[in-house]
Amino acid sequence: MISPMPIGENMQHWTAYWQQSDTLNSFAEGQAATGYHGELADFWQKQLSGLAPSAILLDLGTGNGALAVLLAEQKLKRANDWRILAVDAADIQPQRLIAKQPALAKPFKQIRFLGHTRIEQLPCANASIDLLVSQFAFEYSELSASLEEAWRVLKPGGRLVAVMHSADTALAQDSAVGILVMQNLLAADGIIERVLALLPLALRSTQSPQFIQANQQLLQQVKVYQQSLVPAAAEWFRYLFAPFASLLFQPAEDSLHQAKRLQQSLAYYLQRLSDQQAACITADKADGIQQQLQKLRGRGQLTPLYIEGQLFGLALMAEKV
Repeated sequence: MISPMPIGENMQHWTAYWQQSDTLNSFAEGQAATGYHGELADFWQKQLSGLAPSAILLDLGTGNGALAVLLAEQKLKRANDWRILAVDAADIQPQRLIAKQPALAKPFKQIRFLGHTRIEQLPCANASIDLLVSQFAFEYSELSASLEEAWRVLKPGGRLVAVMHSADTALAQDSAVGILVMQNLLAADGIIERVLALLPLALRSTQSPQFIQANQQLLQQVKVYQQSLVPAAAEWFRYLFAPFASLLFQPAEDSLHQAKRLQQSLAYYLQRLSDQQAACITADKADGIQQQLQKLRGRGQLTPLYIEGQLFGLALMAEKV
């Protein structure tokens, strides 16, 4: 049985990420910020073989459009007439990235982006889509309903290819550590709350007895907490706490406002990672997907996807018969 995934009812934490991020995807580090490269790009390019020149392609859970851009670039390279649609449940505005990445203007012209659009309720006619693709998004939806919807919109012979988070990846395991650190930082009477209480005192005078006492309490709390952390958690703590610490070292008039914004961003980050953990494909979910495909009389398989020798996720490749 596939458990329902109620993710998406409140998309504010994802909307904030996509509208404030200057990257195309949600795992962007370095070169990945500008799209897919290397073995991952090769994987997706292989999925495009055999498509008709007039095929209709739909990217599910597009975010800022990383996978849709790859499709558009392949369309331009092959000089065909593909129609490319890209949907996301969040309020996405990928076109704003063109200001910092002008090279996106050309592929973006080939894509029709639709925000506020859930995978379970696609604005597509029956049997109208040749290829559905998804990178770290399909698993966030209610899988049973999304598979039924995919089969509704796919043409006979149409395919669904979705790369999904696996609970067995290093990313998922590291995210679980990060969640625990964030929960501790954001707890009532936690370290972040102490920082917020300390900043107004720092602005008045760092020499006052009140500030000195509160600062010593914060330093002691940080010390005790750090001593309790395993190396992976300590790395998360240093990364997450550094922006708050810098505000204390050099307090300014707007430091408290900045700290509250950082606190909100951290809360959104926690929500996104919690969504990711809940979305990860487990053995039970994988069995449920296979059972659902059998009910739909579809052909498909769910296999591990390795990128650069590391487990990256699970690839669902299914065809509507």
